[in-house]
Order: sequence, then structure tokens, then C-alpha cells
Amino acid sequence: MDRVVLDLADDHQLARDLAAGGVFVPGCALALLADCELVVRANGEEIACAARVVFANEAGAGLELVACPPEIKERLAKLAEPEEPEETKKLARNIHERLRGLTLVQQIKLASHGEVTERMVLERIYGKTVWEPILRNPRVTAPEVARIARMGALPRPMLELICTNGAWLQLPEVRRALLAHPRLAADQILRVLRLLPKHELKLASIQTSYSQAVRTAAKRLIREQEQ
Repeated sequence: MDRVVLDLADDHQLARDLAAGGVFVPGCALALLADCELVVRANGEEIACAARVVFANEAGAGLELVACPPEIKERLAKLAEPEEPEETKKLARNIHERLRGLTLVQQIKLASHGEVTERMVLERIYGKTVWEPILRNPRVTAPEVARIARMGALPRPMLELICTNGAWLQLPEVRRALLAHPRLAADQILRVLRLLPKHELKLASIQTSYSQAVRTAAKRLIREQEQ
């Protein structure tokens, strides 16, 4: 069986793709539907799993993980989470003590205007109460938007807020988070899928972590593009 090695280095987006069930490997020349052993290297360790080529072009191949055990999925998911420096953790602990016990008005005000570390701590303490003001903070970062977009309890109006922000939809990690959301409406699904590069659209059509509605819509768009 062919062996494909993927070095993640610091590319956490590739790790998130893997955790979701598939990944595009640049330079991979395997034929469509070929089975292989995918070896993922990151943080000084190797994770091996079975995979199958579900998309191939001159740039590389899209691989789908096959019969991936839960413990392997868990290890891949951990690779998708960048390790926070100890100094950042210490700062967060200090801020946590300062922000505990804020009134609702104070929570919203700080989430709307505070710095990224303050926003992270606010979200940990107060959860969904501060999601909307964080999204409306002009300095909100891509990882914050993607993390909130992955929240299963995210209300539909906030999903729409993310889906109507053109700058956010240009970010692959935000698109992936939205497509994995169980509450994404049909028109929102199409809005996101139409922005995917062809190889990502192919992966979306078979990604088991996406809903049947997302996979069906992706297949329909692929057929339209091939006509």
C-alpha cells in the first residue's frame, strides 16, 4: 500500500481538516480511489491512518480518512489546537480573576471593545452571553470567529451575522466551521459552498462531519460546474 506523509508543522488548518475527516495533500500523485496509509507528522510524533483518494488533479490529491478509530480522531483533533505559551496562560489566569463577577452590562461593554485575551477569558466565563458583542468587536480575530461559528448552540441570527460578512467568509477556517454547524440554513450553505476552491468543494461533498444537506448541495454545485 502506498504511504503518504503529511507534515503539519504549524499549519493548524490542515489539522482541523484531518479532524473533520479529510485533507488535501499538495503534490500527492496517487490515482483517484487509490487506498493509502496517511502518516501525519506534528509536534515530534507520527499518527498513521488509512485513507482513500477522493479527488485528484495536477496540484495534489484530496484524501478521506477510512475507518478512523475514535482514539486517532481524538489525537488529530488535539493537533488542531495550537498550544498556548505559558506566559499567555499566566496572563489569562490573572485576567480571569479580574473579570469574574462582572454585571451583564460590563460583560457586553468589555466584549465589544476589549483586547483578545480579555475576550477569550470572557467567553470562557460567560459563554453565549458575550458571543454577539465579541463578533461585533472591530478587532475580533479569525480564530475567535471560527470558534464561535462551531458552537452548536449559536442562535440563527448570529449565524446569519457571520454568513453575511464577506471578509470572514474568505477565511477557510471560518467556512469549515460554518459548514459543520447543524443549524446552517440551505441558503447559507450555498453561500459558503460557492466560495470554496474546487478541491475543497470535492472534499465537502464527502466529508462525513458535514450534514447530508451540505454534502448534497456540494455535489449539486460540482455537477453544475462540470456541465
